[in-house]
Amino acid sequence: MLLLSTAADLEGDRRVLTVSKLAGRTLVLNRPEALNALTHPMVVAMRKHLLEWRRSALCNVVILRSNSARAFCAGGDVVKVSGEWESGNKAGAMRFFQDEYQLNHLIASYEKPIVALLDGYTMGGGAGLSVHAPFRVATESTVFAMPETKIGFFPDVGATFFLPRLDGQTGTYLGLTGHRLKGRDLVYAGIATHYVPAERLPMLEKRLQEIDVVDYDVVNQAIEEFVAQPEPGAIDYSLAGVRDAIDRCFHFNKVESIVEALRQEAELAGATGAWAQQTLAQLEAMSPSSLKLTLEQLRNGRRLNIQQAFALELRLAERRLASHDMHEGIAALLVRKPAAQPQWQPATLDAVDMRALHAEYFEGQPNYHVEFANDHAFSHYPHAFALPSEADVGAFVRGENPQAGDFGLTRPEILAFFDRQSGSKVGVSQKVAWILDCKTREMPDSFVLEWIR
Repeated sequence: MLLLSTAADLEGDRRVLTVSKLAGRTLVLNRPEALNALTHPMVVAMRKHLLEWRRSALCNVVILRSNSARAFCAGGDVVKVSGEWESGNKAGAMRFFQDEYQLNHLIASYEKPIVALLDGYTMGGGAGLSVHAPFRVATESTVFAMPETKIGFFPDVGATFFLPRLDGQTGTYLGLTGHRLKGRDLVYAGIATHYVPAERLPMLEKRLQEIDVVDYDVVNQAIEEFVAQPEPGAIDYSLAGVRDAIDRCFHFNKVESIVEALRQEAELAGATGAWAQQTLAQLEAMSPSSLKLTLEQLRNGRRLNIQQAFALELRLAERRLASHDMHEGIAALLVRKPAAQPQWQPATLDAVDMRALHAEYFEGQPNYHVEFANDHAFSHYPHAFALPSEADVGAFVRGENPQAGDFGLTRPEILAFFDRQSGSKVGVSQKVAWILDCKTREMPDSFVLEWIR
């Protein structure tokens, strides 16, 4: 494998290496001592290479990976951003977010296949480098989270767009709590498109480098050659047992209502009650104003196109940098040794004036803008290589999908349709069967399934 980098005294070129082999081009994150936390020079270097490869007739596939087995990318270097803002370099702090969001949008709208290999921690800024790519490969070591509310910030890097488009209220749950998903969880949640054991990644990269055409279906089939079959039996998804509870508790538009629903759920016996208690504890550690800001952000995100989502995040980032909680959260949890519980202001949900928060964060003209590299402003990702969503299955069962025909459908017919439509993609049968178990029932005196939730 040939590693190429330019002048070693440039941080971006030391921290972002490139591999050029056959028709493949790879960006290698190379800051392992910081779990590949993104710095501004790294963002600039990645953008530079992507723009060059976009124009190159010799490049058919772009691969994003890490030089570390521990992390793909554990976030952005928010400590430095916070320090720049507090030292008076507000434009410098905002430039990080402007360039990062431009990079995220470039990945989402790139004209060639991008394959992100999410081996290890993939959090915050690492999510922004990966979730917008058409191909996201999880391994047994992948740990995914959006933990920004814990440091007084909000889920950014396009979370406004991608979290509300996950199944049900899954995105709201992940965005508010910072809950971690691991391994195959990411495939069933719709965050990753494939699950490949880490030991196979070098072979996968070699296979991708050999692809001699810019063709997304060819790339998809190449990745499918390396995926691992799920174990037979129940779906291997850590949220499977609480998906209904997530929807029951997190569909409200007020954080206080979510908390009250969780308290009621916590009174139940068994796994659901234990999950609700754990979730309440997660929320209690977060910045109250961040929680309210994030819920409003995600509710807005359902109707925004991808450019509007990033524009909103840039506005929120500026306002948040001017707040107490973001700097307090970063200092308490990432700077002070040992880490301490942040002292939030306001300290409780009741003390957060939602009308004042809305006026501050969502009203008025923004002071900064994202300079997008192209004009793509879609409302849904242009490529769909993930497993079918609950919305996809529901539309088919209810007959809203034209391919469903005019008659009711049996369970075998539904399973066969999604298997055929996906080209027998690994994991489709397991997820669709689980969705049907949870959200349908056989109609009386008939084998036809009826959508009940």
